[in-house]
Amino acid sequence: MIRLSPATASSPPLNLVAPFLLAAPLGLLAAGLLLATTDASAFAAINVPRNVAATHAAIIGGLTTGIMGAVYQLGPAVLGGRLVSHTLARIQFAFHAVSVPLFVWALLERNLTFMSAAAMAVLVSFVLFLVNAVPAIGGLRKANAVMRAYVGVALGMLVVTGSLGITWVGTLQHLWFPVTMGRLAGHAHMGLLGWLGLTVMGVSYQLVPMFNVVQKRQARLAWWALAVTSIAALGGGLALMTDPGREGRLVIAAAMAAGPALWAMDILRLLAARSRRTLDVQGRATFVSLGFLGVAMVLGMVVAFGKPLLDPGQAGRWQLAYGICGIGGWVGLTFVGNSFKIVPFLVWYHRYRFLAGRGPVPMISDVYNDRVANIVLTAYAVALAVMALGAGLGELSVLRGGAGLLAVAATAHAGSLAHIVFAPHAAATARPVGRGVLR
Repeated sequence: MIRLSPATASSPPLNLVAPFLLAAPLGLLAAGLLLATTDASAFAAINVPRNVAATHAAIIGGLTTGIMGAVYQLGPAVLGGRLVSHTLARIQFAFHAVSVPLFVWALLERNLTFMSAAAMAVLVSFVLFLVNAVPAIGGLRKANAVMRAYVGVALGMLVVTGSLGITWVGTLQHLWFPVTMGRLAGHAHMGLLGWLGLTVMGVSYQLVPMFNVVQKRQARLAWWALAVTSIAALGGGLALMTDPGREGRLVIAAAMAAGPALWAMDILRLLAARSRRTLDVQGRATFVSLGFLGVAMVLGMVVAFGKPLLDPGQAGRWQLAYGICGIGGWVGLTFVGNSFKIVPFLVWYHRYRFLAGRGPVPMISDVYNDRVANIVLTAYAVALAVMALGAGLGELSVLRGGAGLLAVAATAHAGSLAHIVFAPHAAATARPVGRGVLR
């Protein structure tokens, strides 16, 4: 049994948060379709237009969109902050929903004029998000300081990553300076580790103990993991922009792996002490995502080593596999697992809490189907594993097959979340439940 007690007065309405969470799988769908229709150039270099478009579809269109919705909900409800304006959040979603597809299309076509315009619109979306997000996590509650610190630093890294991104777009059009592979790598790792990674780590410190009922063990390494990851993401990202040699790349890769490794050790300790022995979709997603994180760390060292481990004729092969495991496997699967817990709770809270204690109401198990959720999670995991294998081996048909399955999984994910939000739910039991108690 999980007891959740969000701040009623400050929790945003469902129709503000739900669009972000429902739209997020569509970004993963777009990434899957882009890689399902790629050619052998995907292995030639990581920065070919289709790879870049797929990466930004997954990161900005998929995972960042989901994180925005989660921050809008968890900030006021868990951290005690507030949103500046619900209307501003809705305007921001509209900006995001329009500008991101245009930006991805411009990256694919390498249309510099549209790329610049769409990138500016994406930047406006980020600014509007930050206006709401910073007060949302800045509540006065003393509890949940770990999550607040992680998300706060991650928002700072979003500012840095977005600023670099718009600069790289500008220099592509105006040729201010060369955009080297090192500069691209620095931008990418600030986004992956500094923005996505820190957010996932901080939110996991809150949700893993809550959803798995961990009561007798506390996190020990959270602050160390935050410090190491933050320094590695910012310092390592800046160092990568100098295009260092092999020794420097290996040191940076090891430093970037150290923080997530500390976090993973902490999360495994917490899961080992859980009171809920049977894992649900969130717990399974956490374990599988940790496996992908481990593989990503190994691949990161391979990429940093360079020749002779990397084939000069297919220089992007292992980099693509590394991105699939880090972006899709670690961050993506964590989002998938948490979405099947957060969305049902929000639906229950906003639709049925007024009836709690007055008669039979749906419980959390009635709002979503755990079997369906686990099927979707399995499809995602298999798709990403096949994609990473195809990328690593340089087998185009395998990569395409895995990407096609990713598109199917994302479609099923979007449909499942939409069903949770819009479908009516009946109580499977005649017993009334108390306020705030979900099973």
